[in-house]
This record gives sequence, structure tokens and C-alpha cells, in this order.
Amino acid sequence: MTDTQKATGAKTDILEKIRLSRIRAMEVGVLSIIIVIAILIRVQPVQYGAYFTAYDPDFQYRATKYVVENGFASWWTWHDTLSWYPMGRNVATSAYPGIPFSGAFVYMVANAVGLDISVFTVGLYFPILMACLTCILSYYLGKELSGRAAGLFTALFMAINPAFIGRSTFGFYDTENIGIFAMVAISLFFIRSIDEARPLEHRAVYGVLSGLSLGYLYASWGAARYMTGLLALYMLIMLYTERFQFRHLVSYCLTIGVGYLIIILVPRLGPNSLMTIDHLAAFGLVPIMLVYQFIRDKIDVKMVANLAGGLVILGIVGLFLLPAVGIDIPMTYKFLKVLNPFTSTDNALYLSVAENKVIAWASLFNDFGTITILAVVGIYFSIKNQSDKNIYASVFFLTALYFAGVMARLSQVLAAPACVMGAYGLVEIARPFISASVPEEESKGKRKKRIVFGVNKTMGAAFIILVTLSLTPNIWSGVTSADNPTSLASSAIPYMFDGSYPQDWPLALEWMKNNVRDDEVVCSWWDYGYWIAAMAGKTTMADGATQSEHQIKNIANIMIRPQNESIQILKRYGADYIVVFFTFNPNNPRQEWPLGDNSKWPQMVLIGDFNITDYVDYSNYGAEKPLFYETTIAKLMYHAADPKYFTQAYASPHGYILIYKIHYPE
Repeated sequence: MTDTQKATGAKTDILEKIRLSRIRAMEVGVLSIIIVIAILIRVQPVQYGAYFTAYDPDFQYRATKYVVENGFASWWTWHDTLSWYPMGRNVATSAYPGIPFSGAFVYMVANAVGLDISVFTVGLYFPILMACLTCILSYYLGKELSGRAAGLFTALFMAINPAFIGRSTFGFYDTENIGIFAMVAISLFFIRSIDEARPLEHRAVYGVLSGLSLGYLYASWGAARYMTGLLALYMLIMLYTERFQFRHLVSYCLTIGVGYLIIILVPRLGPNSLMTIDHLAAFGLVPIMLVYQFIRDKIDVKMVANLAGGLVILGIVGLFLLPAVGIDIPMTYKFLKVLNPFTSTDNALYLSVAENKVIAWASLFNDFGTITILAVVGIYFSIKNQSDKNIYASVFFLTALYFAGVMARLSQVLAAPACVMGAYGLVEIARPFISASVPEEESKGKRKKRIVFGVNKTMGAAFIILVTLSLTPNIWSGVTSADNPTSLASSAIPYMFDGSYPQDWPLALEWMKNNVRDDEVVCSWWDYGYWIAAMAGKTTMADGATQSEHQIKNIANIMIRPQNESIQILKRYGADYIVVFFTFNPNNPRQEWPLGDNSKWPQMVLIGDFNITDYVDYSNYGAEKPLFYETTIAKLMYHAADPKYFTQAYASPHGYILIYKIHYPE
């Protein structure tokens, strides 16, 4: 090689490095803009006040504060006396430590570096922090599948997706913050661990990281079983398609092994939890893969592949057939219902939770919009261009789509796989616009065309405009869904009066905090227990943990029975106050709004084992029958309580929250 050729080669290398540096700089810049967009969308509720949304985040805040004040080890011995009076609650065996531990860690790190912030503030902004980290990991996951463009589109889709926004907005300090993040992390590290192009030691590290992410997921979210099932199903598909290699076995064992070691350390789960049918199936897959690895060169591999396919079919048929013939599957009802939506139940408490119902497809499409169509296109290209990564992403999307369609609360599970596959589909559609026109010298002196990301101006502009317009409804839906006050900031009433949302609940909780003694007990419907315990600091009889259906049934009886009977149940508990939430149009008090206990009392009837037709006249548009007006809940809501038993101690400014002092007859 002459000096001129060497100089030319060196110059080419320098120019290539400069070009790559510019691409990386642009990449970082675009990703930074996406993160800013994600933050701006999710921080909108702060304008309505610094409150947690929904109910569960208030418990997570209490738990985080307890860990900060007493240390991480205190979690294992915490018996919460403010909830589920008189028995209290063993928190370690009934709650996941992931969110409280993570929030406490962020608080300690922030204060260690000089940021003087409270636990309350950490809880409010923690969902946004996790959303940003999830978007970044989503970028790398999309990039693994189809390059930088797919990665950036994946991050963008996650930033604007309404289903993900709803679980990662300001104040939503709950398990899904970690759950969705960990799902993306497991997927990213797992597909890197099975990448044969990477050195063995790198694959081992990624396998361990995948396992740590799985353990983090199990320590934080009840839906963690989905990821174990996904990995096991993926392995069976690898066996069936004859793509299985030893590297798959190593990655699977590292992921499951490390993840299950962490499960053993989580008090709510522990070693006994690994004896459930789903975990045993995940374990049982390991010897099948080992046998396959040793005999693949000795027998017809197709036979083993068919066996793997038969196991999948047998499992699916069993889920649907066994319950139909009266054989119970050893699995909790909630998870069985997700796997088999035709599983019936007469559990009124389960049916009373809106998130347990089947989601309307119109609502699902509203959450995902064009991303769903692009994801289906992505499935097509995955089938056309099969690879280990593409197959994993396809199985991830299809299974998540199924579960999201079965239960409303699982729509957020679909967020990550839909955005990944949607970005992949979009990039594949755009490939016809990529031109090959830049010549580049080969090492042997021959000229070739280097593929660059360039598009025909007219076609490219039209395509970009079309995709942008198609995403507009999804972006608008995400922005508008976030631009709402948290539940407590609006008192769970989505109407403004004189330019502001009602503050009835915050004021009622403040009144309880200042006027109810610490040794007194507050009775309310279970929905409001977390608010009363966390924000008012008072002892409650039930909350969103729903750990005792018997106690919730007793509260339902308190509300539905006549006052003279309800007082006897209250006396057994020694309750001092009872709270009701009654919503109506303040400009027309006779017009009730279905937002409070006035819409929940039919659930109380069912949960309390009463006959609903004794209280509701379905032949008259669901009108209340006379017996309803004799119930304790009706007497309390309509200010008709017998002063011998109940006297009103507080009414919120609009009259939505009524607190009664309980009197027991001699």
C-alpha cells in the first residue's frame, strides 16, 4: 500500500468517525427531546395541587416514609396498626417492598448529594423518574430490533402512550412504575444475553442483569408472573421451531435462577411461592431443554419440537377445559381469570373493581391508536424476517395484547411491546424510501454503494406527514389524559366550581387529622381507607389491600342494614366515626352524580350477601326500592340519621363528605 493510499485511508477513517459522532450527537439530542416531552406531559397535574392520585399511592407513601424513618430492615417486622382494625396488617407478608425501598433509596441519595426534599416530594415525582428511565431503556430495546430509528420511535411512542402515561404521571406512586420499567429491562437484557454475536462473558452478564430485573419485578408487582410465562413460552417456541441453542438454555437459567433467588428473599412471596403451578412449569422446562440439548444429534429433532408444541397446546386446552368440567386448577382466581377469561365467579368484591372488567376495544384503541396498526405491520415483518429477537418481540406483543383485552388493568402491560413492535413496523415500512447512493471505497480498492438513511424528498415528506397526522389523536389523548388533577386534588369529582376543583376530601382529611383522636377508629367503605390512614393518620377498618373479605362484608352489612342493626356491628368493632361520600350537582342537589357511595351502595348490597332485587327495581330503570331508604348508608347520605346512633360531626364545603360521630345505646 502506497503512502497516498495510507493517507487516503486515514482521512476516510477520520471522516467516518466524524460522521458517526454527528449521528450519535443527533441521536442523543432527539432522545433528550423525547425525555423532555415525556416529563412535560406527566408533570401537568402539579398545577392542580401536590396530591397522590388514586388510593394505593397513599399507602406506598406511608410505607416509604416508614422505611426512611426506621430503616430497610424494619420492613420485615412492621405490623401496621392504623389499618384493618382491630387485627392490623402484617405489611411484610401482604405488600411488595419494591416501591417503598426504591423511593427510600432515591430519597437518601437525593439528600446525600445536598437536595433537601421530602419523602412526599419523592413519591410525587418518582413515577416521572421511572417513566424517563423506561423511555431510555425502550430506546435501547427498539434499537436492538431494528437500529437507531426504531429505538427513537419506540422511546417516542412510550413517551406519548396514554396507557403508560396513566400509570406514570405525577402522583401515581404505585407498583406499575417499576413494573413496566422492569418488563422493558428484562426484555432488553434477555435478548442481548441470547445474541450469538456477543462474547460469552457479555451474554452471561446480560443474563444476570435480566435475572436481577426479574427479581426486581417480582419484588414490586403482582403481574410479574407474566414475564416468567413469557420467557417459558418463548423457549418452547424456540424448541418447536428448532432454533434452540445452548445459549438459550444458559440465558434462561441465569434469568430464572437469579430472579427466583430474589423471590425467596421477598417476605410476601418466599420459597413456598415457587411451588405454584406456573413456577413449577418454568422449572420443569429446564430438564426438557437439557434433554433436548443432549439428544438433538441422536434422534429426530422434529419429534422433540412437536413435543414442545404439544405442551403449549395441552396447557392452553387445560386452562379452558378443566374448569369447564369442574376440575379446579391450583392457581389463584385472579391469575386464572387472566389466562382464561371465561372463568366464572360469584365473588362480588372482585366484580366490584372496575379494573378487573374486560376492556372495551374502543378504549384500547384510544390508548394505542395508530401504534396498534403499526405493531401488526411489525408482526408481519417479524414473520417475514425471522430472528431470535423478532420472535421474542412478536410473542411479547401478541401475549400482552391478549391479556390487555381480557382485563382493563392490564392495558399498561401492552404499552412496551406495542410501542416496540409499532416502531419496528414503522421503520420497515419506511425502508423503501431509503436510497443507496453514496459510494465508498472497499479495502480491496473496489467501489461499492454505502446504504445511508436518506429519502426521496417528495415521498419522504408525504410519508412523514402521514405518520405524524395519524399519531396526532394518540398524542392528544395522552396529553389530555395527563392534564387532569389527581383523584385527591379534585376530591374524585371531575367538575370545576368557580374555576377550581372541589377540595372536599383534602379538607375532610385535614379535619379528621385535627379532630379525631389517635385512639379512635374511623369506619368507611374500603376505597377510602388508604386516604384516611395516610393523609389523616387515623385508624381504619379496611382499605385497598382488601386482605379480609370477611371484614369488608361486615362493613357492607353496616352500610346496608337498618341503623338499629348496624350499630350492633359497629359496637363489636368499637368504631367512633363513620364516613360517607355522597356526590350531587350543587346547583341541583336532587341530581346525583355516580361518583361516590351513592353509586357504590349496590356493590355493598352484593358484597354483604343481600338480594339486590330487594333494593333495586330493574323494571323501572334501576330505581331504588323503598327498602333502600331504610339502610344506614341512605340515612347517612340523606341527612336522615337517627341522632340516637349518629350525629353529624363534619360536612365538607359542598356537602360531599359527611362524617358522623357514633353513639352506642346503653
